[in-house]
Amino acid sequence: MKWRSVFIFLALLVLMSCKKDKLKGDKEIFIGTWNWLYTGATLSNCDGMPYNTELNPITESCEYSISFEKRGKVFFYKNENLTSDRRIVFKAFGKDYYSCGGDYIGFEIKLDNYDGTDIKNIIGGCINSDTLIIHNGFPYYNDGCNFYLNYFKKN
Repeated sequence: MKWRSVFIFLALLVLMSCKKDKLKGDKEIFIGTWNWLYTGATLSNCDGMPYNTELNPITESCEYSISFEKRGKVFFYKNENLTSDRRIVFKAFGKDYYSCGGDYIGFEIKLDNYDGTDIKNIIGGCINSDTLIIHNGFPYYNDGCNFYLNYFKKN
């Protein structure tokens, strides 16, 4: 019985020690579901002339959405199916970040408090009350030759 209590205590300690930022104050702007509208893409094979195109739910035959919860979790969906859920840790948040301009606020989020260079673990961009622009991240990721701006609208 004593070991069981120790195990439960340690399990709770581990669960509570996972760092995440709750969405409070100005960061509450993220809370809700964001549906993918389109992605502006500059595509290249790295040795040719780049060209601009637009990817959208019709051209790609799929839909994406992101859902942020106040408790500091984000959920990623493709065709209404959950693809992953992650913890949110802000690296940066503010008007001057990413040179967003207008009424946008710039941000960079480390997913699950990731502290490396894999761009799939970081999302950054600009947000206002009804538009989310992801410069780096879901659903299309920059790879050195191809660059994407992903646009979402709040549901």
